[in-house]
Formats: sequence, structure tokens, C-alpha cells
Amino acid sequence: MYIKVSGSNITYPYSLNQLRSDNLNVSFPQTISDEILSDYHTYRVIPIGLDNNDYTKNYEEGTPTQSGSVYVQNWLITSASVEEITDRENIQWNEVRSERNRLLTECDWTQMSDTPISGSKLTEWQTYRQSLRDITSQSNPFEIIWLTKPE
Repeated sequence: MYIKVSGSNITYPYSLNQLRSDNLNVSFPQTISDEILSDYHTYRVIPIGLDNNDYTKNYEEGTPTQSGSVYVQNWLITSASVEEITDRENIQWNEVRSERNRLLTECDWTQMSDTPISGSKLTEWQTYRQSLRDITSQSNPFEIIWLTKPE
């Protein structure tokens, strides 16, 4: 990740390929040092990890900020609208239902009349399957508690 800063003109993101294209008459080495980059007003951007697991927030990369002699990736975090949150929850509920249906299908055989399972093991499977059917009664699709499949 690179940024090109020339006066008040900022180009971000900027790549080494763009640098080469912008300077066709220059033969750059395979590995371009920070010193050479700075001669062309180009700087590396230090990436900042982001834990963007909060579905009630929007995350957008902003223009990197200069911190001392380096540029650091910058994230703009805003609250999501009610519509965005609802859409994200609906998408997640669909994924939960899909996984629930897959798990139910996977263990349908345990409820057939010719199943080799009986007694307390059969009851465990019935309890497990009921918990799968009840999964959508949990309040948050992003914090689903899945019951462990019987052995």
C-alpha cells in the first residue's frame, strides 16, 4: 500500500505499477527503497488491522494520516442506519437458517423407523434436532449458540 503526496494532491491508493507508469523514462530497481520512493513523493502506508465485527457500524478506509515520518492507514467508523442493521441481520438469519437446515438434513437418518439408535441416544438426537429447529428463537443472529451434535 502506497500513497503519493505532491503538494496538496494526494493519490491513494497508489501502487508501484502506477509509479512506473507515471515515470516511463525512469528505470526503477526491482525493489524500490523508501529513499527512492520519497524522491517521487511516494510513501509506504502502514496497514492498521481492524476488528470490524460490529454489524451496527460501517467501516470505510479513509486517506492515510501522516504520523511522524510514516503514513498510517486510517479507518472511518460510523454508526449504521436502522435499515443497514436490519439488512445485515436478515442476511445473517438466512445464513443461520441455511446452516440449521444443513445440520437437520445431515441427521434425518436418526429419526427414521429403521434407525439403529434407541433409548437415551435417540432422546439426545431428538433434543439436538429440536434445538436446531428452535435456533431462530435466539435474539441475535450474530451470537448464535449451537448445541453440540450427539455422538
